[in-house]
Amino acid sequence: SNCIGLVKLMGRHCGFIALEATLAARYVDVVLLPEMRISLPKVLNYIHHLMSTKRHAVIVVAEGCGDTLIESSGVDAGGNKKLADVGPWLRDQIYAYLRKMHHPVTIRYIDPTYMIRAVPANTNDSIYCT
Repeated sequence: SNCIGLVKLMGRHCGFIALEATLAARYVDVVLLPEMRISLPKVLNYIHHLMSTKRHAVIVVAEGCGDTLIESSGVDAGGNKKLADVGPWLRDQIYAYLRKMHHPVTIRYIDPTYMIRAVPANTNDSIYCT
């Protein structure tokens, strides 16, 4: 126990994928979407509450949350605003907060962006996408 699973999913401007994955999984404790106003102190406090009561948590964050939580670092070659990598940043914020609260924790960070694109399509995807 005392473990957090932190998953960053695609969604530069929209949290649709993160929200639908959360609903499909049915065991996600916290989902952060770019469409939401996120209060980091409230999120961290809630995570601390989860760790104190359940001793484990699953957190899903859409990559677009980096736009609202972290300062931007310019534009990319295509002229798009560069998004800070919210996953490792959020992991570090959670570690620091829980350490300050004297609550040791292990965080498993997963960014399946390339894994998703690297597997063959299943039967349904093959039928609907061709």
